[in-house]
This record gives sequence, C-alpha cells and structure tokens, in this order.
Amino acid sequence: MLDTGDGDQEYAEEQLQYLLAELSQLDLASIERAPSPLPPPPGTRGSGAVELGALVIGLGGGGALLPVLVGLVQDWLNRRRSGTIRIKIGDDEIELTATTDEMRKRALEDFLRRHEK
Repeated sequence: MLDTGDGDQEYAEEQLQYLLAELSQLDLASIERAPSPLPPPPGTRGSGAVELGALVIGLGGGGALLPVLVGLVQDWLNRRRSGTIRIKIGDDEIELTATTDEMRKRALEDFLRRHEK
C-alpha cells in the first residue's frame, strides 16, 4: 500500500508507476494491483493523504527475494523523501517510510527474519 502523504491523486499514481517500473526489474512471480479501497463516506474529512490500492506481489522461490524487494522499496522511498509503504505477509505487517531510525531498522530486520525461508 502506497501513501504519498500529499493529497495529489495524479502525482500518487505517477509515483506508483515509477515503483512498478522498478519492481518489474526484479524476478518476481507476479505483480498485480489489488482493488482500490472504498472512498471515505460523503461528508467526512480526509487526512489529505492519497492512498493507492495495494499491490499483490508473488515472490516465488520461497520468499528469497523478500530482502531484495524490501531494499528496493526502502531505496525508492528514500529517494523521494516522502511516502509510506506497508508490506503485509499473512497477518504480519510492517510500515516503511522515508525516515529511518534505529528502532525502525530493528523492526524491519525482525520482520525479515520472521519470513526467512
């Protein structure tokens, strides 16, 4: 799930296309866009962030590409200096942002360790 944080749907879609182009360079089993989330109910206020639909990524190979995928996504976020990406495997989920602190780094290492194959 990609959140650009700036409220601009067109920009968010453009950024997702850049991410998809980078992901297509990996030897992934599949990349698909999941259905978009439902819009907020009429009369409610949004956060100003634009959240795009999820990508469903098939890693294949027993998940050996997970560290590579996470590295690519983290690099992609760092180059843009904004946004949030959530990676979910089953019930386990981690949120990556462009900011990296020691606690977030440890959480990411723990997430990857839980899904080593």
